[in-house]
Formats: sequence, structure tokens, C-alpha cells
Amino acid sequence: MKQYTLIGPDAQPYRSSTPGTLGGHRGQQLYGRLDCPSALRAIARGEYVAQRVFFADEPTAIAAGYRPCGKCLPTEYATWKERRSVPLIHTTVETPIGEIALLGDGEGLCEIRFDVADIPPDSPRADADPILRESARQFRGYAEGLRETFDLPLRPRFGTSFQRAVWDHVARVPFGTTTTYGEIADVLGVGGAGARAVGAANGANPLPIVVPCHRVIGARGALTGYAGGLDRKRTLLAHEGALLAV
Repeated sequence: MKQYTLIGPDAQPYRSSTPGTLGGHRGQQLYGRLDCPSALRAIARGEYVAQRVFFADEPTAIAAGYRPCGKCLPTEYATWKERRSVPLIHTTVETPIGEIALLGDGEGLCEIRFDVADIPPDSPRADADPILRESARQFRGYAEGLRETFDLPLRPRFGTSFQRAVWDHVARVPFGTTTTYGEIADVLGVGGAGARAVGAANGANPLPIVVPCHRVIGARGALTGYAGGLDRKRTLLAHEGALLAV
């Protein structure tokens, strides 16, 4: 059986029995269709080839840190560019894992950042914004053990259809319980090999705690794969009384 070398969500190569559906340029951190005219012209001139990489699908390319090509994926590129052009407003709040930053666009909660030092320099503080104020109130209730769920308008600024499907499923994992990457892959119909893609989507979740990606663990109960670090993951699960489940 022929084997293909693809780039995974961790930006590392792996072997696959099926070819990639998207091509990319490692140096430019760009991905596009295999028949992208710009890429094909560069290849015909003898350029590009050394930097050429391949992805199984769009979620994997995005998780690996690549951006869509403006020539062959104009709609995806326009969406990617727009989401990065408008500054978000922010507030901060104390949680069981320390002070975090809540970022919104005036209509919903867009991002949650573990480190307040990571607040974008062009993001103004807006403690009086109604959505951020309500978000902070609900987080304080969660920190005090008075709230197990969040009821907020969520507006993540990015996310492929697959990533959003993973996040929607993760959002329904109950307080005090855990699930695994493989279980989510099975529910979404992507099989055991899809657990890797589920892990990448989980790691790209822009709204941790509200979309409780800390409740997703390894097949044998290992506390793996948390963007905020395993100490934070362990603290959140302990706060929710879920450590016995792992």
C-alpha cells in the first residue's frame, strides 16, 4: 500500500495511507487547494517544491498554524483576515487558576486567555461592557462553587466546521465529569484515528472553562493536551470534583 507524508496538527510529519487534500508552503505558513494556480505556476518554475507540504484537511492545517491562501480560498482568507482586524475589548477576573482575561466584541465573549500579560496591546479595558460584566459575574460564581454552567453569548472569531463541532460537543460535557478524545471522535464519526484531530481542535478552543476542554482526557485517564498546562487542568478538575474520574 502506498504511503504519503502529511503534516499533522502538531506541525510534524506523519505517514498516511491516504493522500492529502490540501497543499501548503512551510516557509509562508500558507495552505490552499492542490490545484491552486499560484502554487502550480511556482512549481512549474522550479520554485516552492522544497517547501511543499500536505494536509489531510482544513482543521489540521489551521491547527498546525497555517493560514488560507487568498488566491484559491478567497472566502476563507477574507474571513481569516477580518477576524484579526478588529480589536477586542477586555476585562479580567479571578478564577481557581488565577487571574484570566475575558475578551469580547460588544456582542459576545470571543476569547479567554489564561495569562493577563497576553492581552493584545490594542485591546481597551471595558469593565462596564454588559457582556464582559456578566461574564465576570458568572466566573466569580464558578470560582466560589456557586455555578456549574455558564450562560453567555459566545462569538469565537475563528473555527472550522470540524473545530466547532468538537467545541459544541465539549460544551455539553457535564460539570464534575470527563470524556476522552477517542469518545468524541467516535461520536463525530471520525473513528480512532480522528482522536488526534479532536485533540488539535480541543487545543485550539478559544473559550476554555466556558467550553470545558479541561474535561477531555487521554484514553487511560492521562491529563494530557491542555493549552493552559497540566497544572491548570488538574486544578480545574479538582475544583469540579472530577479527579476521581481520571
